[in-house]
Amino acid sequence: MYGSRCNGTMDTPNGSKAVTLLLRLSTMALALTSAVVMATASECTIYGLHGAKATVTFKDYPPLVYLVGFNITAGILEAVAVYLQLGKGDDEEEGPKLPRILLVVFDVAVQSLLSLSTGAVFAAVVAYGPQISACAGAAGRFCEQVHRSKLLSFAAGTSAGLAAVAKDVPLPFSVWPASSD
Repeated sequence: MYGSRCNGTMDTPNGSKAVTLLLRLSTMALALTSAVVMATASECTIYGLHGAKATVTFKDYPPLVYLVGFNITAGILEAVAVYLQLGKGDDEEEGPKLPRILLVVFDVAVQSLLSLSTGAVFAAVVAYGPQISACAGAAGRFCEQVHRSKLLSFAAGTSAGLAAVAKDVPLPFSVWPASSD
């Protein structure tokens, strides 16, 4: 009913594969964007009493450094997972089992890394809130970039979780076009 007819046979729907691929690609893009936004956070110079000044970057806060490292690692692992998903082929049951095992390992690793980095940056915003907020009125966009990176990392983690769920849910539609023969 939901498949496409080709030479009188009914193809199985592949909607969950397409949705999973879309979510994997969005996870990779969001994780890498979050890391780039944080790594390029503008330096902020805070002027204190009696002319004292301090220059603040993301490297001054260990949780923000973890976010950059973990999100880059998660993006790379997700790129490998996309490659493995596309390279598996249609014959999943008779094909090699190693790519399927690696996909599960990468899904768990990506979800863990993104959860760790998102939790770390939320904790950093709470713990270092006054220092980070002090940059809001100063030159540069450090405060805004920290918050943008935090939200992008959260979105990447949500996308990774949805991809892990979507791969196990059979969706009753096909996305690949049927041949016109």
